Amino acid sequence: MSLLLQSVGLNLQVREDQTNCEIKVSDVVMDNAQWQKQIVSSKMSSKKIMINADPGIDDAQAIFMAVARPDIEIISLHIHHGNTTRPNAMKNALRILQACNSLKLPVFQGSDHALMTQLVKGDDYFGTDGFGNAPDPNVPSLELVQKEHSVWTMIENVKKYPGQITLVAMGPLTDLALAHRLYPLFSQQLKSCYIMGGNYQAKGNITRTAEFNAYLDPEASKIVLTEFQCEISLFPWELCVDSGMPWDFYDKLRNKSGKEAELMRVIEKNLTSKWKKKPSYVICDELAMAGAIEESTVKEFKHVSLDVELTGQFTRGQFVIDWDNRCKDAVKIRLVTKMNMDRVMEMLLDTYGN
Repeated sequence: MSLLLQSVGLNLQVREDQTNCEIKVSDVVMDNAQWQKQIVSSKMSSKKIMINADPGIDDAQAIFMAVARPDIEIISLHIHHGNTTRPNAMKNALRILQACNSLKLPVFQGSDHALMTQLVKGDDYFGTDGFGNAPDPNVPSLELVQKEHSVWTMIENVKKYPGQITLVAMGPLTDLALAHRLYPLFSQQLKSCYIMGGNYQAKGNITRTAEFNAYLDPEASKIVLTEFQCEISLFPWELCVDSGMPWDFYDKLRNKSGKEAELMRVIEKNLTSKWKKKPSYVICDELAMAGAIEESTVKEFKHVSLDVELTGQFTRGQFVIDWDNRCKDAVKIRLVTKMNMDRVMEMLLDTYGN
């Protein structure tokens, strides 16, 4: 086990996390008594989330969605391999937080490759750097990244807030699997988990039968989806394709104002012409984030158990659904099959300025 942990860059030295999470307060004029009341109300009513990401352009927009909501308290941001290498992903995360004036949010580095393989990045769909090959010479220093490994911090967070944290996972599930192995109570102490990844009709986007996030670490996906003990909502690739939006909506979205919208325009500039050859604007991580923020955006789902193919010559990473409930004692997840896209589109528009 220790060799496995070292192989993904997990330092076994644990240091207590003293990070204070910032509570968002509405930008309104109020006297001191009103201000104190607002603080108390915010602490009581906000939803705590941890974000596990591999930025990634869609990760950026999903994070902007969460930051824009006063009813969401982001506990921490956990960055790992996936759309690009871990160093690139961490730089991208800092660019995201800089654009939305949230550099005070604690950022932690996670695994730099999968549990069992050395594949460290995907297919360059978002460019080799994950951000459309649009580097920023003024990217914030990596000194802002916390020293603790992501996995330890995730464990400490659920211990600190048992039953209160919603985990949003938008990349390979390596760090979730490690947290589960290191601390078997990890998933039990989560409130819920929202995962973008996998498939349910054998449709792939990196191979013929595998979705990107699942393919980059199938072993981790299997551990999480067959062993976690909290409610899991899975947002698969087919849902993303079925939820495609008109390109005129995309144009409207990218004409919004603000630093967040400007960053999206910059990092998508080199990719848009290729994307627009497809019939619709497809989003992925944003769907999982929308579901985590507003449960009512999930319109239809099925309670199913599943497994992950690990050895198939052509099907490694494919999710295998138990449609007939043959494995009666297996862990059940919520497989999301339809979203309220009118509401999701409203949420996306509300993420940016006028």
